[in-house]
Amino acid sequence: MIRIWAGRIAWIWIGCLVLIAITAPLLAPHNPRTPIGEPITAPGKMAVLGTDALGRDLLSRLIFGARYSFTSTLAATLITVGLGLSLSLLATTYGGIADRLLVGLANTGLAIPGLLLAMLLVAAVGPGLPTVILAVGLGGSPGFIRLSRSILNSYIHEGYVDAAKAMGAGHARIAIYHLIPNAFPQLLALSTTHYAWAFLGTTTLTFLGLAGDPALPEWGAMLDAGRTYLVQAPALSLLPGILISLTVLAIHQIGEGFQSS
Repeated sequence: MIRIWAGRIAWIWIGCLVLIAITAPLLAPHNPRTPIGEPITAPGKMAVLGTDALGRDLLSRLIFGARYSFTSTLAATLITVGLGLSLSLLATTYGGIADRLLVGLANTGLAIPGLLLAMLLVAAVGPGLPTVILAVGLGGSPGFIRLSRSILNSYIHEGYVDAAKAMGAGHARIAIYHLIPNAFPQLLALSTTHYAWAFLGTTTLTFLGLAGDPALPEWGAMLDAGRTYLVQAPALSLLPGILISLTVLAIHQIGEGFQSS
């Protein structure tokens, strides 16, 4: 019962945040990049949660932060899943040298922590949110390749796959019509878990100042910007930190629900 309720709460939380992200321009009372008053003011009529160190409305920045954090994480996850699933399907359906080569590459990538790999890529290319998205997406690919290959391998030797091969089905047809549909629940759970990792990775890199734009209303960047004022205005860091933590926990809970279903 507790697990069921935890899953429902997680879905409600994520649903509300997605709705806020979509309707951010309508919900935010002010422009998140424009100062509206004195810096670091207490909550009031003009700014419900107060203002940050540059006099910008904290509530508006948190609302737009949901949009930036969710969309950038979604883009990074699409890179991870798209690249990882394509290569794992290639390794599974062709087998032999292709399988050994791709597994070797994935294991080599796993030898370097994904976040460190992402930081190295950002350092090489230069800061910026698109670079952060690409870095997090590529950094999560080795792990996704390894795990999704294990999932697909459990289906490649099933009787219906052998029957499809005997009828002349090609590798692409076997992957699209037999492997992916049957492995979909497990792949969905794995993708959800990687979305949580990508969310944490993206906000971590922006927290480290790698987003490039210090005015970016993104939760990780806001968490970094508020560190200087922890004593004077703890809400500047506390609120985005709580939002990040609760969101990652909710995504993990949803992923567990997919896995058990």
